[in-house]
Amino acid sequence: MNRMLALMLLLSATLLSCGQRAPIIEFGKTECAHCRMNVVDQKFGAAITTVKGRQYAFDDAACMVQFVAKGTVAEDQVAGWYVCDHAHPGMLIDATAAQYMFGAAFRSPMRGDVAAFGTAAERDKAADGEPLDWQQARNRLLE
Repeated sequence: MNRMLALMLLLSATLLSCGQRAPIIEFGKTECAHCRMNVVDQKFGAAITTVKGRQYAFDDAACMVQFVAKGTVAEDQVAGWYVCDHAHPGMLIDATAAQYMFGAAFRSPMRGDVAAFGTAAERDKAADGEPLDWQQARNRLLE
């Protein structure tokens, strides 16, 4: 628990120093900016912040990646990419630094079946699947 608190404080300090607020997802109330489903699953939620400070929430990293790929928000306007840490549901982590696993065991809301983890060790403990980095995960989620 102390490790999670320290990670949350570090993330908050990093975001504040960059002038960005950490995104907030009200699970069960927030609507996905891409598919309009309610964001419910705390293991798979995602969010972006823009350079102007706007926040968009998603029910799955697949929606987030497709939302930007479609051009709804230009990629150069994205200030921060966030995904829920599968090992710590509801906790948003930097998507570009997260460790990912693709596999049928991860039944994500939009069936991207890619789960994000804060560390490679947590990813490797989770389930069998294909380990991915951020770019590989993005490519997989665009298929």
